[in-house]
Amino acid sequence: MQRIALSILCCLIMGAMLTGCWSRRELNDISIVVGISIDKQDGEYLLSAQVVIPEAVASKQGTGGGVSTSILQSTAPTMVEAIRKMVKTSPRYFYLSHLRVLVISEQVAREGVQDILDFFSRDSELRADFYILLAKGQRAEDILSVVTRLEKAQATKLFKSLEWNRRLTGETANVFLDELLADLTSAGKMAVLSGVEILGDKRQAEEIKNVQKSADYAHFKMTSIGVFKDDKLIGWLNESESRSYNYITGKIRGAVERVACPKKDTLDLRVNRIHSKLKANVVKGKPQGRVDLFIEADVSEVNCAINLDKPESLQALEKKLAEKLQASLKQVVRKAQKTYGSDIFGFGNAIHRANPKAWKKLSKHWKKEFVTMPVAISVQVKVRRTGTQSNSFINDIQKKKEQ
Repeated sequence: MQRIALSILCCLIMGAMLTGCWSRRELNDISIVVGISIDKQDGEYLLSAQVVIPEAVASKQGTGGGVSTSILQSTAPTMVEAIRKMVKTSPRYFYLSHLRVLVISEQVAREGVQDILDFFSRDSELRADFYILLAKGQRAEDILSVVTRLEKAQATKLFKSLEWNRRLTGETANVFLDELLADLTSAGKMAVLSGVEILGDKRQAEEIKNVQKSADYAHFKMTSIGVFKDDKLIGWLNESESRSYNYITGKIRGAVERVACPKKDTLDLRVNRIHSKLKANVVKGKPQGRVDLFIEADVSEVNCAINLDKPESLQALEKKLAEKLQASLKQVVRKAQKTYGSDIFGFGNAIHRANPKAWKKLSKHWKKEFVTMPVAISVQVKVRRTGTQSNSFINDIQKKKEQ
């Protein structure tokens, strides 16, 4: 009995030691950082942190009552020093675990991102589930300074916009920190990042009246994908090329494609199922790539006279969309090879998986080999559904005109 009581007592003592909140931080003692931007100023890094104002977030007042975030800034040669200098101006501890986005200016990205990313990869409080963006043609601090509607914090709006863009348009590169680091350190794939820019009056965008009328003075837009070579930004893909890049890499969930009707005008197809297979191997000492793309689409909008009841009409649409996608995929591969010389698709990694022995030789001069590597592209399209009605009322209107 005495032995049982002693065992119970030991368990209770051990349980007490394992529980508790020894590392807790009270909400009124921390500044929750949801967004960080990095610019260059006088040869040093300008770090801007968007922190949440708890009282404003908890308020039931509308957006007209005031902003719910604050921007704190500091300049320093390194990230750690910039954070420490920023803490001196804040009465609260900087809490980074809820970081949603990191915005890097185009200037900084063109000079190289390896130094700034080292800090973010080491900090024990940072989670890797925040998106990294490029401020295209402007300062990164301006992106976080836009007063926004619908979301309390601009960083949160950027994060959610990236999520919806991936589902609906396929024109963004949604890249987390760990994925970016993997691409930067891989010999068989170069990195890409989404670009964002402000459209409209940038001066008015930072004022609260930006959201005090039905239409904003300014808003941001995900415009393109930035192409890297090693750790430096070297150029951009436009919206169409960005979508084609995502088709090839299999990172697209949905999109809308427009094709020409048999006679005139156009028809929109909503792509809702995509299967992409990227392969590469070495034949007679030379690398060869291949992309096989299969998609299913539904008729989304008809702006022409076409009989969708006929199977041959759907087959004609499938052929046109396949030809269109094949041409656009070839275009983006050609641009990556001839304009940028950057394997953003990961053909090198595909060779590594298929033939490690051959890749060991090719990896030493892969950048040169990639530029001249032939890439075969095959696209198959299947139109499944035409919506709640097969033919459009446009057909009836056209017949009425002809009578």
